[in-house]
Amino acid sequence: MLLTFDAEAHRYYWDGKPVPGVTTILAPLSDFAAVDPDVMRRASKFGTAVHYVCELVDTGEDLQHYDVDPALLPYVDAWRKFCAEWRVQWKLIEQRVYHPTLRYAGTLDRKGTLVAPGEPEHRRHAAVVDIKTSTNLYPSVGPQLAAYARADDPLNGASQRRYAVQLKGDGSYVCKEYRDADDFATFSALLALRTWCSRHSIKPQF
Repeated sequence: MLLTFDAEAHRYYWDGKPVPGVTTILAPLSDFAAVDPDVMRRASKFGTAVHYVCELVDTGEDLQHYDVDPALLPYVDAWRKFCAEWRVQWKLIEQRVYHPTLRYAGTLDRKGTLVAPGEPEHRRHAAVVDIKTSTNLYPSVGPQLAAYARADDPLNGASQRRYAVQLKGDGSYVCKEYRDADDFATFSALLALRTWCSRHSIKPQF
């Protein structure tokens, strides 16, 4: 069995059969209807570029070997600052994950261990982390991270702590932890609704 991803169509496939992605499942929680589609496309493209350069940093690549847009550098500096201050040790970087029972997929930004600034080393803990370049950190990030954690480790994912790191253009960052116990239940409900509608050939009105 193999998980594949069509980047152009942004679709996941398990053993050649399409499976829904985490962000698609969570789409009803995000209303961007009032945002100009061109603005959304530019924001998405910029976020993808930041993710890519941060991946290069985390895998030890020398950025001098790459033609990096100067507009990206403050965001990369913010990411480096977060990684240093939280003393991160990554186990997974940009890892595609799949839940074998619930049959959904996604791409987990980071999984590893970290320590909050000022905390002693024995407080190091396991966590999943999502990189954000958006101007806001939305409540839907909680269910998103919960879904990634369970897909990567269905048995122990619930014990993972969940963080979003919002990178900013001035080189700073905001790290927010998501602790709502209902996050995965919310994701599961949306997945169940999507599956039910598909089974009955119903297009949800949202």
